[in-house]
Amino acid sequence: MKPIINDIFGAALNSGLTRLGRRRLPQINGSLAVSGLSAPVEIIRDRWGVPHLYAKNEADLFFAQGFVHAQDRLWQMELNRRTATGRLSELFGPLALDTDRAARTFGFHRLAQTDWAEADEAVRRAVSAYSAGVNAFLTHPQSRWPVEFTLLRHRPEPWQPEETMSFLRLMAWQLSHAWYGTIVRAQLIEAVGAERAAEWEISYPAQHPVTLPHGIEFNRLSPDGSLHPARSPFLERGQGSNAWAVSGKRSVTGRPFLCNDAHLGLRTPSVWYQNHLVGGDFNVSGVSLPAGPMVMIGHNEQIAWGLTVAFTDCEDLFIEQFESDSSQKYRFREAWCEAEIISEPIIVKGQNTPHLEQVVITRHGPIISEVVGQPEQQLALNSMALRSASAMKAWWRLNRAQGWDDFVEAMRLIEAPQLNVVYADTAGNIGYWLTGRVPVRAKGDGSVPVPGWSGAYEWVGEVSFEAMPHSLNPASGTIVSCNHRVINDAYPHHLGNVWMNGYRAQRITSLLEEQPLTTPDLFRTMQLDFTSLPGQEFVGHLAQLPQPQADPDLHQALERLLAWDGQLTAESVAGALYQVTRYMLVRNLLEPALGQKLTKQLIGEGFNPVLLSTHEFYGYDTVSVLRMLDNPASWWISQAGGKEQVLRRSLKQAVVWLQTKLGREMDTWEWGRLHRVYFNHALGLKPPLDRIFSRGGLPIGGDTDTPCQTAMLPMAPYDSKGWGPSIRQIIDLSDFSRSVITAPPGQSGHIASPHYDDQLRPWLKGEYHPMLWQRTEIEREAEGKLVLH
Repeated sequence: MKPIINDIFGAALNSGLTRLGRRRLPQINGSLAVSGLSAPVEIIRDRWGVPHLYAKNEADLFFAQGFVHAQDRLWQMELNRRTATGRLSELFGPLALDTDRAARTFGFHRLAQTDWAEADEAVRRAVSAYSAGVNAFLTHPQSRWPVEFTLLRHRPEPWQPEETMSFLRLMAWQLSHAWYGTIVRAQLIEAVGAERAAEWEISYPAQHPVTLPHGIEFNRLSPDGSLHPARSPFLERGQGSNAWAVSGKRSVTGRPFLCNDAHLGLRTPSVWYQNHLVGGDFNVSGVSLPAGPMVMIGHNEQIAWGLTVAFTDCEDLFIEQFESDSSQKYRFREAWCEAEIISEPIIVKGQNTPHLEQVVITRHGPIISEVVGQPEQQLALNSMALRSASAMKAWWRLNRAQGWDDFVEAMRLIEAPQLNVVYADTAGNIGYWLTGRVPVRAKGDGSVPVPGWSGAYEWVGEVSFEAMPHSLNPASGTIVSCNHRVINDAYPHHLGNVWMNGYRAQRITSLLEEQPLTTPDLFRTMQLDFTSLPGQEFVGHLAQLPQPQADPDLHQALERLLAWDGQLTAESVAGALYQVTRYMLVRNLLEPALGQKLTKQLIGEGFNPVLLSTHEFYGYDTVSVLRMLDNPASWWISQAGGKEQVLRRSLKQAVVWLQTKLGREMDTWEWGRLHRVYFNHALGLKPPLDRIFSRGGLPIGGDTDTPCQTAMLPMAPYDSKGWGPSIRQIIDLSDFSRSVITAPPGQSGHIASPHYDDQLRPWLKGEYHPMLWQRTEIEREAEGKLVLH
């Protein structure tokens, strides 16, 4: 009965909100008088809802960008700034309190205030103009706010430049990695010893297994923490991307191509906003973040660039020794130091008094014991993402760059996050630089928490910018970046051991090598590729099993798998068998030795649902399990009964589970019935609002290891609720007008807009739309022209 009531109420609510939403759609034709411009700005929206802004100068250009962001994404912008500044509880009450506590502890807003005070004049002009544009929309008498504000009875405050800087700080932190894995690694070593634990690393450190500092009880790092009641999508961390560049000698046009699909959380609306900015020294097209000016990924008149997360280790956990439970003094070497205490009042909707969060900061960083649910240990986080930064100036320079030298100087300014930036230009060059500051440690490698009082594990410097991995015009004519390891053992600096596995990079590289001259059609195929290389390797191990003639269901399942070509499409039955069997195998290997809690953490669930799965062990099991199956001496395989027994048991468990879940008819066990993609809205997580605001629940192929990455979370081990291609972009350096993009679910954040979800189905089918570049073609495809004056 309850679902029927939800359906009826949801339909009525949807109808009412849609009618209201139509009245809230922004004006896209005619003219508007606004205060703050020095000259008129033309805003031409094409038939995909993408605005092309034409201004006389840079200040007016960023003013207009702030205005159109607010027109189309005001609700998302409100969430972005409140997430970054720790003010979600003012909207959502106690449900969001733990997210705010985490944001206040990390101190994005405090860092942003310093960033703004130290920003140079160019950045201050750009961000100030952007903020003025947002506020011009907020205060204009003809402006209409999205329906989400009506539902929550909320009126947005004026936009502050520091809120832009706060959101950039949040993004830098979300794209940084390593500290969660240090806790998991420590517990794993504590449970089974260093040699056995090393089998689960992405790169097996045979000569130098990780050892634990003496005298620290890592088994006290309990997973039961004070922040566990909440599960929030707001502070999760990004997990990857693909990018590659092909030189002119390897392309049919004789000029480079640059391709990028950024793998982030799939949301409604998209994390990205597509726009084309023309004014002053800017003529740049691509995607921006609805909280700040400029373009993050895209191209200008001379160069193009794409981004992937570098997965370098730039975060360490230090265990601090305080004088007593109530003392603010902590030990460092032979002295007692005074910790900085910051009181953060958090207003909570529905409560009479604010929650007062006491943030404790040592020389190593904020104490995050409560954030990760470890109140017994005083854990301080030292992170490059929480140090001074000037990244906004980097993007200002990058948007204007005219060649490789300009690009390099822009990269020099990116201190965090650590990114692989792939480059191509109209002169025929392709290149790459791994950006972001990487610490040099006096001792250790940051892989486990270390005693902060000893002084032996301090950061004593940084890897120089010139020493960071980079390349210009490699002999192969291609550059591929898929979050994989980009250095060999001869590289002199420690960048960490937190890379994603190399299966996506291996598949993409092989496809590029197969074609002497590459084409845009090939690139489209590559971005939609569902080939599972580890799946093919896994089947090779199953082929060594004796045929289970006495068990017809098991026999049929094994035959399906042995005939599988490794294409993990939504229709693949063998693909579903592979996924479930592999998952059962991982649990069978881990749970007898570690128990359920640590097993879940090791495969990626993490300690804190506020932060979701954030550590680098996620996805390692694909590599490590295959390595164990190849190793007759593997302790994990042996303790599970041996290779043949544990494989057979896992396959049988998969068959039984699939029969229970999908029915006895094996032909219906399609991967897409288990693996569905979701684009959830912050207000659409539960009925009946999910049917109004959220999109998805659609069958999709792929997994974490396929080039078309549709990642899963261990809390929902088969649904694609992790991350995926938040954009796909193919840039043609011979003619920018032939460049294409897709950014699901759509350009607009208004539920009544035709552009709310009009890119979702095309994205699912692998379709793109043009990145219109020339004014004549933009006007030919225009659906609206608005002049701000």
